[in-house]
Amino acid sequence: MLANVFTALLAAYPLFSTAQSTNLAGKVGPLTSIAAKKAVKTCDITAYGGKAGSDISAAITSAFAACKTGGVVVIPTGQYNLATWVSLSGGKAWALQLDGIITRTGTAGGNMIFIQHTTDFEMFSSTGKGAIQGLGYQLHKSGAPRLLRFYQVTHFSAHDFALVDAPAFHFSMDTCDSGEVYNMAIRGGYSGGLDGIDVWSTNMWIHDVMVTNKDECVTVKSPAKNILVENIYCNWSGGCGMGSFGTDTNVSDITYKNVYTVHSNNMLLIKSNGGSGTVSNAVFENFIGHANAYSLDIDQYWSSMDTIAGNGVQLNNIVISNWTGTEANGAQRGPIKIACADGAPCTGVDLEDFNMWTETGSSQWYSCRSAYTSKSRPVPLYCLKGGSTHTSYAATTTTVKTAPAGYMAPIMAADLTTHFGTTASIPVPALPTIYFPGIKPYRKVAVAVQTQAFKFTTPAAVAFSNAFVAQRRHAAATTVSALQAHDSILAKQRLNRPVAPHLGIYKPQITWYGSAFNRITGVALSGGMYLFGIGYLVAPALGWHLESSVIAASFAAWPVALKVFTKFAVAMPFVYHSLNGFRHLAWDTASLIENGMVQKTGWAVVGLSVVGALGLAVFV
Repeated sequence: MLANVFTALLAAYPLFSTAQSTNLAGKVGPLTSIAAKKAVKTCDITAYGGKAGSDISAAITSAFAACKTGGVVVIPTGQYNLATWVSLSGGKAWALQLDGIITRTGTAGGNMIFIQHTTDFEMFSSTGKGAIQGLGYQLHKSGAPRLLRFYQVTHFSAHDFALVDAPAFHFSMDTCDSGEVYNMAIRGGYSGGLDGIDVWSTNMWIHDVMVTNKDECVTVKSPAKNILVENIYCNWSGGCGMGSFGTDTNVSDITYKNVYTVHSNNMLLIKSNGGSGTVSNAVFENFIGHANAYSLDIDQYWSSMDTIAGNGVQLNNIVISNWTGTEANGAQRGPIKIACADGAPCTGVDLEDFNMWTETGSSQWYSCRSAYTSKSRPVPLYCLKGGSTHTSYAATTTTVKTAPAGYMAPIMAADLTTHFGTTASIPVPALPTIYFPGIKPYRKVAVAVQTQAFKFTTPAAVAFSNAFVAQRRHAAATTVSALQAHDSILAKQRLNRPVAPHLGIYKPQITWYGSAFNRITGVALSGGMYLFGIGYLVAPALGWHLESSVIAASFAAWPVALKVFTKFAVAMPFVYHSLNGFRHLAWDTASLIENGMVQKTGWAVVGLSVVGALGLAVFV
């Protein structure tokens, strides 16, 4: 009963959600506001020769030269071309306001827009309609250009614009620091080599992003440290991942959370083939998937890359928790595939609340190779081995023929029914207003063009959703008849499936209870103070006696046990709320925010609160 109360209280506070600083090493984003930058100078490209319908590369370069030491370069609403790529280097305290749409007309390799050696920078659209259109369908070839690349950029943000149909990668962040990327839509062709977001940097927060392509959705590469990726919508994509990893891999303190993936190659792929180095302290939590080929795929024998010399990349302390949804065919590609390097077995791989089921057939498999869970976990855990000795072992497969409880998950109304291909222009999308079911974006979208709802996947809702998408959503490419047949079969199958519980499927944790009790004690303390204050004010008019002497005399007459109990009931909220307040102050300084320390300090606050309240009740 108590767990249900706490769960309900937590569900009632969605608007208090703030950035999870679990893996951030400090503040991210620009150091000065747009208003402060505009107060210094505004450099509109139309004042430097930029005209709608023409090449604006020279105008952007000239405007940047005028505003690079402080100011805002503005590309106003309109259609513009880019025939020569733009490299903007060395700026400080400046911004690039992209309200227009820039279309590629050049054919050189490299990067259409290259920002480098810059600090205190912001790239954004004030209208939410700015975009870079790569027309990649005309130029998919080796050496084709990226749309956008940041190199050695610090304290920056990029937000509220779209990247469309890149000839190669869409957005790369190389050796950057303290950046924030959010409220973005990336829409690419259905081909490999068209990555959405690639990042190998430090202290980065990437959130509220939608990606459509056939390659990486949001991928962390090496070297990387302190990266938080959350509220990601992989909408017919390759899926999120890490790698490819090679020699001297150095990746740590990475968190992916609230990732929704549909019609993609995988929900998460960690890939390498040989190599060396480490990937440590990574968390992948709150993943929802539907109709994906693979779900969890850790593949250290990835055949799509050449084998690199070395015993393999060591994976350590990898936590996968709260995964729900369905894979396309669990008998062909099971939802758990963990193939670790025999020369460097994975250690500390923990799966918690992993509940997925197949959309086709009635069975699925879990496969593990040279992969070990932590010593404290029961064995077997899915297909993982336990123990303190970590030696290589051949792949073992476990077949499951019963759907796990709680696998049903929400679906998004904006799920695409087909991909965009590679032979026709891809339209510039509107920015979504939601990127993960039930979670509002951390920052307000510049322009709320379209409201997107989500539905829980009761069998009837799933069937209705498929019909709604087919009738109302206009796909950019022709729907394949085989896909329609697949969706029809899927809808019929789901109508026969049981409806899973909602909040009851999640495993309670100390962080739940601590957060809820912090709010409860705060309400109790403040509410009690206000009630007593109001009562004290009206007491003379009502004939009440709330004077201190009267209260003290009455309390003294109580039995000892009742006095101790009452003092404990009053002291406990005060002590707990005070101690937990110091804990939150420590978090504000980016201290004690690792997963393990959050749990340890949570239990420490509980224990000290009980001891402190008892001490006050007995000795005061």
